[in-house]
Amino acid sequence: MFIKRWGREMTIDFVILWVDNHDPRWQLKKNQYNSDSETLNGAERYRDYGTLKYWFRMVEENAPWVNKIHFVTDHQIPSWLNIRHRKLHIVYHEDFMPRDTLPTFNSNAIQMYIHKIEGLSEHFVLFDDDMFIVKPIKTNIFFDKNGLPKDVFGFNVINPVDDFAHIFINNLKVINENYSKRKVVESHFFKIFNWRYGLINLVNFYLLPFSTFTRFFDIHLPYAYRKSQYQSVMNSYAKQQELTGHHRFREVTDISHWLVRYVRLVQGEFTPMNKGNGKLQYLGEQLKTRNKLLTISDRPMTDEQFSRTIHQLQQAFEKKYKKSTFEK
Repeated sequence: MFIKRWGREMTIDFVILWVDNHDPRWQLKKNQYNSDSETLNGAERYRDYGTLKYWFRMVEENAPWVNKIHFVTDHQIPSWLNIRHRKLHIVYHEDFMPRDTLPTFNSNAIQMYIHKIEGLSEHFVLFDDDMFIVKPIKTNIFFDKNGLPKDVFGFNVINPVDDFAHIFINNLKVINENYSKRKVVESHFFKIFNWRYGLINLVNFYLLPFSTFTRFFDIHLPYAYRKSQYQSVMNSYAKQQELTGHHRFREVTDISHWLVRYVRLVQGEFTPMNKGNGKLQYLGEQLKTRNKLLTISDRPMTDEQFSRTIHQLQQAFEKKYKKSTFEK
């Protein structure tokens, strides 16, 4: 789909990262290396819901305007996937990542280089495989008419309960070292306090007196990016990019793609979005499809509980979404 931008047409691509944790070859490769943190690299970080085909069904039904889908994988192709689809671009890690970073089992590392994917459009949306488009959407849910990404500028606090909190801290450290909160608030006051954010405005007001950023509100929905800004941020923080990019597994010194978000927030390079566009829920909760975007996050459970919950989720999606042309 093309949308008008300053009199020109703008294309929007989707990027999705996927791993099949049941693949014996992938397991063998992964087991050749060791991870120091089970919290950062436990089984739930790699578990496949078996819902990828439904992700494609939802895209075709609810976002048929997408220009190209860049499917990023470590040579793992689902048997049902129609690899000849004109909108599908299969991308292997070595296609865009430095050779000395491979193999990698770290999504943060992969995200350090996605702007280098060949043929990626200037405007793209990054998905995890647990993020779904459950209702029809238009392009303006991700970008405004001038090509600026839609986002929520919300303050938050870090509540460290596991090693994953280090990633928030690392991203935030970069921001606080390079940007003055006072100047950001003065420059972008009405992008920080906006009616579209709902109750987040109250949190912003409460945390306003703190002299530095204590954390940003992370929306946990598909992330709209401009490739040029993504590349600019990675170039500006090349040391952090290289460090994370060479970690085969998640480590406590990692940054993530959220750093690109944070930079655009403090620079005001976004348009406020309606927080109600999407919903975050957890596996095992009753499926909520009232919002247009849905993220279903994993949580600790036994293998038996996981299998039963995933089966129920697959059944619910199977009833609602018909087979797509992305399937053989």
